[in-house]
Amino acid sequence: IKISSGINAEYGAARPDLHCVYHMHSRPGIAVSAALQKIQPFIQASIEVPDISYHDYRGLITDGSDKPTWLETSLTPSKYLLMRNHGLLTGGGTVEEAFYRMFFFHQVCQAYVDCGYLTSSIPPQNILSDHIMKIGQEGYDECRNDTPFAVLEYEALCRMLDYEGLETGYPYSEMSQRVLDKTLI
Repeated sequence: IKISSGINAEYGAARPDLHCVYHMHSRPGIAVSAALQKIQPFIQASIEVPDISYHDYRGLITDGSDKPTWLETSLTPSKYLLMRNHGLLTGGGTVEEAFYRMFFFHQVCQAYVDCGYLTSSIPPQNILSDHIMKIGQEGYDECRNDTPFAVLEYEALCRMLDYEGLETGYPYSEMSQRVLDKTLI
């Protein structure tokens, strides 16, 4: 997959394991990227965003001079990147995976804004422990019914849009249909 230019292209080129890069400037993502040094896990959605890389904003650079710092940031195994004072970036092996990761990354940022944690600290008792994060991840993995990562979730979101009349045209997988048929019985 060819990725356009700039940030997305640099990140994609440095990470051949990522076939899709999703870059978003949502209000909560920008707010969190501007206000926080580090995101702490404090809601269930945090379980799906376990490891975040961070990249300092250096302005709008189009001449490639920021490539060395992008390569340094990109070589981490994380598929989540918080670009400080800029926004969010996720990557995945598929479109579904990159979208799924962004969906939860955005939820975490929205919760920070909604809870007022941009200007106040999260109470220590509200931060999820490593043990809870591990149990939660195991639970998510078990619920996937041996389907490829994020396919069921992405298809569910597309179905919601289809039901609203937006006609996504997304081709639902046979696996998704079988799981859906099982749950409707």
